[in-house]
Amino acid sequence: MEIRFRSITLAAALLVLGGLSSPLRAQPADYVFKNAKVYTLNSTSPWTEAVAVRGNKIAYVGDNSGLATLMSAKTQVIDLEGRMVLPGFIDTHAHPVFAAAVAHGFSLPTDGAIEDWLKIIKDYADENPQLKALYGQGFLAATFGVNGPNKSMLDEIVADRPVVLMDEGAHSAWVNSKAFELAGITKDSADPVPGKHFYKRDAEGELTGWCLEAMTFMPMMEKLGILSESTIDEGADKVFSMFSQFGITTIYDAGFFQFEHFSYPAVRQLEKSGRLPFRLIASNMIQSTAHVDSAIETLKAYQQQYSSELIQPRVMKIHNDGTKEISTAAQFEDYENQPGNKGSVLLGGEKLQQFVVDIDAAGFDVHIHAIGDRAVDEALDAFEAVRKANPTSKNRYSISHTELVRDQDLKRLAELNVVAQTTPYWFATDGVVELKSVGELRAGKLYRFRKIIDSGGRVTFGSDFYGPISGDYYGVAPVLNMEMGMTRQYPGEKSMPVTPPVNALLTLEEMIRGYTLDAAYQLNMESELGSIEEGKLADLIVVDKNLFALDTYDIHKAKVDMTMMNGKMIYQRPLLKEQL
Repeated sequence: MEIRFRSITLAAALLVLGGLSSPLRAQPADYVFKNAKVYTLNSTSPWTEAVAVRGNKIAYVGDNSGLATLMSAKTQVIDLEGRMVLPGFIDTHAHPVFAAAVAHGFSLPTDGAIEDWLKIIKDYADENPQLKALYGQGFLAATFGVNGPNKSMLDEIVADRPVVLMDEGAHSAWVNSKAFELAGITKDSADPVPGKHFYKRDAEGELTGWCLEAMTFMPMMEKLGILSESTIDEGADKVFSMFSQFGITTIYDAGFFQFEHFSYPAVRQLEKSGRLPFRLIASNMIQSTAHVDSAIETLKAYQQQYSSELIQPRVMKIHNDGTKEISTAAQFEDYENQPGNKGSVLLGGEKLQQFVVDIDAAGFDVHIHAIGDRAVDEALDAFEAVRKANPTSKNRYSISHTELVRDQDLKRLAELNVVAQTTPYWFATDGVVELKSVGELRAGKLYRFRKIIDSGGRVTFGSDFYGPISGDYYGVAPVLNMEMGMTRQYPGEKSMPVTPPVNALLTLEEMIRGYTLDAAYQLNMESELGSIEEGKLADLIVVDKNLFALDTYDIHKAKVDMTMMNGKMIYQRPLLKEQL
């Protein structure tokens, strides 16, 4: 069914505009949407049928009958014929700028076997003799066992050029000897952050080729020419358009991975050239203890130099632990079959608490990466210290991923008003990796967001997307993620066992709120975004079906027909028959 655009008749254009209470209604609208199922997220009027937009603001929300005085000959009237309208989706944790920078690379299927990966790497190297360095991503480090991948495997197939392969979680890299050589890293090189960001070594102290955590391999990638300001520009259109197609209009970029010096200029230029199709809330990313002393002044400088209508650098991102998949997330108990390894935090105790208090005093929001239960506890202790130091603070505090939370910490998120951020696409799993890393008891306590919400906490959703070449686009699509949050099963897979805990399912209302109004709250923008209300920014999406009318297992099939960001149409789905 085609979405119909038209300009209104001259007769409608001559309607009297006087007597309107809102300044936004004092002039004709640029766009009018009528005959829709509008889910507003406004508790006083959750459903309506019409919306009008003027400039970059919502000018009217209500019945079709109230539209007449908002029209002129230039107004575009869009008859949605019963389609659903929602606020633009907000991705509360992604890395779109980094993803653009590495879009030129190749993909390794996460569920592949080691021999499959080696063949892909060799074939890619043979087919691209012109490349000075090879980059790929997506392998699962746990496939190699606790010692991880080895450079000798890569040296056998590519010895003359550097190879850097990032894992599926962007927390470790598999590199060959040439990469170490050209990056100037030797057996005698110190670990960037000892015990936290380190090179895996064998019994003789030789580098094995497995680099754990970002400070070991991200600087290497820039030195080898794998990514730069120009690669961001080259990959931007491919990556950024994907977010628009899924209805995402605002993204919190949770860190440029130490490439701020060219990432900020790159996105500023993209905005100037009209190629930034979403609002970007940006960070200063702390990945080393060496970053702490200058962190606040650095973020102030980014804010002063790069703030614009669509770019807002104002969040301090603290990358405080790793992942359970590579056994670096900070836990209270040992990893399975790894006596003495509990992972680690970058900052803990008074150091983290004082740092967060100082960030808050400087007026910035704080977003802490915490996957293990100890890292979550440390983050909550830091936010508790802030609440005591500045109980009237208007800044926002959030924990990203929030995968493993102790029973006693579940209620603290609500008590301290700390947002728990997560990716619903991760909720459904066969359990193999989880059982190997954290064991059956703790695996059964992963992603307990039902309990957080029931305790009065806010939960928001994002993709943690860091590159299109991993082949994993599903985490980016909010509609698909909504279904997975409601089922803890793969999309449409009714027969799949519900991933434990089975009593953790979320509702559709909660899923939508976590992508809209609560997401806006996390970003300190709920007065501007997250609901369809007069005076808010005109970020709207049209979905081809009313999600509330669908069977739960059909929700992932719903398509975004249209995306409006800041009052501008940035995406309309090609109206073709599709195979569902």
